Amino acid sequence: MITPERVDDTRLRFTIDQATFGVLGGPGEFEGTCRVQVDYSSGVSQSAQSPVDWHLRQTLQPRLDDFLPVSAVGTVYLGSEVEALGDGFLMGEKNGDGSIAGEGLTEFRFAGSFDPDDGPAQGIDRACALAETSAMRDKDSGPLPAECLGIEPGVFSGEVTVVNVHPDDVEVIGNTLGGVTMQLGPTVLTRVSPTAASRGQVIEMSGRGFISGSATTVVLIDGTFTDSNNQITDYSGDKALSIGPEVISGDLMHYVLKVVSDGKGGLTGLGVRAGVLRGIATPVVFWDTFQQQGVPLPGDVEFTVLPQREVVYLKYLPGFTDALREFGLRNVEPLIKARILEVVQRDYQGINVEFRETRPTDFVEYGVVEIGGQDPNGRDLIGLDNTMTENGLKDIGNIYFNDVVGGWNAESAESGHLAYGGVFVSSYLAFSPKSPNAMPIADPLFDEVFEPFMPSRGGKLVEAGEYPGGQRAEQISRAIRALGSMIGTTVSHEWGHTLGLAYGWGPADIFHNIEPAENQIMDAGRYRPFDERAELSGKGPAVWTAENREYLEEILPMD
Repeated sequence: MITPERVDDTRLRFTIDQATFGVLGGPGEFEGTCRVQVDYSSGVSQSAQSPVDWHLRQTLQPRLDDFLPVSAVGTVYLGSEVEALGDGFLMGEKNGDGSIAGEGLTEFRFAGSFDPDDGPAQGIDRACALAETSAMRDKDSGPLPAECLGIEPGVFSGEVTVVNVHPDDVEVIGNTLGGVTMQLGPTVLTRVSPTAASRGQVIEMSGRGFISGSATTVVLIDGTFTDSNNQITDYSGDKALSIGPEVISGDLMHYVLKVVSDGKGGLTGLGVRAGVLRGIATPVVFWDTFQQQGVPLPGDVEFTVLPQREVVYLKYLPGFTDALREFGLRNVEPLIKARILEVVQRDYQGINVEFRETRPTDFVEYGVVEIGGQDPNGRDLIGLDNTMTENGLKDIGNIYFNDVVGGWNAESAESGHLAYGGVFVSSYLAFSPKSPNAMPIADPLFDEVFEPFMPSRGGKLVEAGEYPGGQRAEQISRAIRALGSMIGTTVSHEWGHTLGLAYGWGPADIFHNIEPAENQIMDAGRYRPFDERAELSGKGPAVWTAENREYLEEILPMD
């Protein structure tokens, strides 16, 4: 009996080890049945079976019929897809330490002459395995690695021998394919998109000949960077700026405008200061002791580093929907979400913060606010920023861009703070004076707005299709706006904490406005009554104090 590995809903995978190989009668031919049995936790078992006809071999004799680029173009490039056709290929892989896992690897050994584009012809004797071996005996494919032909552009003429290398270093040599000619083209950078981006954003670099693995592809920019204060940084000659994109494929790389700590409580990196980078962008490949300069981007690059933009993903948890059921407002959930987004966009207008309802794919650094139902801390909190800086204080200057207001934060728990963060919509019920755990600022107005829809209070929940054309349309509209406003201003408040508020550049242990007043976003919760949060009876909307707003505009100025 073998315990397989689950790949997905339709596939299982298992390895025939030496013991199983012997039990099946190998080497030889096995004909029989493979039966799969599933045992559920309930005690129920189910099974299915299929006939099998296996040829059990200790080794395979490889055969190579052709080795060619997948592209119809005759020239092959580093990292571009190539395939070997034949039979008897092995389907193992290399471990991180260089050892061989699985049944082994099929190697391709190149011998002959290499005529570089720039320089005299030279003899070549190299061995390589394709990085992404296919699960087929008759075809091996993957990006062309540097080990096959090196990294210098030119033409190879010679022969390729196929060899199966087993984990115990046993080699089974196959045939030699003669008369092989391959032209290796240069690494080329053809396009950068977008040409203006901010911290944490993904920049796509297109071209050919990009490679990773044992080799490294970098882009050197020879030129200058002029920041928004007209200060110029010289990146010419030996001072050229070197950036290391992530190789996605042979024709695509991703570069993220990264920032790193400068060790002094600040940041350094290309994404820190707004400005314009001008110069010549050239791809360079490094491998072993060799380096090869590629073809630069046509014309001078002119890339604009935009002011830092904070992208925030509003993540709605299942508990959010459960909470709306308590309010009787489940069937108008999209409208409440729309009001929440409207409120946070209004509160951060003129500040470089962008809220989204789908997880970003164009930014690597982005924040998350989880909006759920019950408070997991058991404190019936309205919301909590559970992020922590290195010193346990607020993030003055907004050093960190990947804050998650939500989930469990081990650092917060270790320091004795409440560990679960987010916005907890079920806790809003405590604004009702009739709630068993009514808060000191509970308001009868809450019951007036929401009780008509709350099943637990004898109300009738909003039915599908009842809004906007139903008889209760005005009441429903009022409830949607009130609840959306309450949640939205809580999101604005909690995200303000992650940015370093309240009191901006003031003391690091001040988290709320020192002097509470009407309609102030960063006032402590006990000073923010229901009608202000819900923006009813002429109260609200809450705003930033002058000091808060000045700080936010300084750390996140608009593009």
